[in-house]
Amino acid sequence: MPLDDFPKMRAKDVMTTRVITVGENQTRQQAARLLTQHRISGLPVVNDDQVVVGVVTEYDIISKDGPKVRDIMTRGAISVGEDTDLEEVGHLLVQKRIKRLLVLDEGKLVGIVSRSDLVKEIAQHWVCHVCGEVTHSEVQPELCPRCGATETIASTESVPPGS
Repeated sequence: MPLDDFPKMRAKDVMTTRVITVGENQTRQQAARLLTQHRISGLPVVNDDQVVVGVVTEYDIISKDGPKVRDIMTRGAISVGEDTDLEEVGHLLVQKRIKRLLVLDEGKLVGIVSRSDLVKEIAQHWVCHVCGEVTHSEVQPELCPRCGATETIASTESVPPGS
């Protein structure tokens, strides 16, 4: 399902808001421990004023030399605003070949949208074939909340997975 099927969905609707960050003066090993401990592949890097100055990823840790995060981080991280629509978010993730986008509000970090956030949204998107009502749920609803139709709600996939 293309992301343009979510015209009303915004970055703020799917972003992770409990963001783990690392300081630019922390060591490479401390960043590696945070990535491992939280089972994530990248971290926003902040300075002493909590302003985002870059991103450090697994790739940066294993491919670049330097003892401190500031020596190995990727500067100029790509970001979006909270109201950026999901179509644009998906486009940036694909076109820039990145795994995550920082979400900023007036320059302050408020969240992260990752590829997996978009995949999760697609997996939880159900459409009633009778009235077109869109429902977000981890499991397929038994009834359409708008028209009450039964056995007509399905994801927008034309063929069920595994068929």
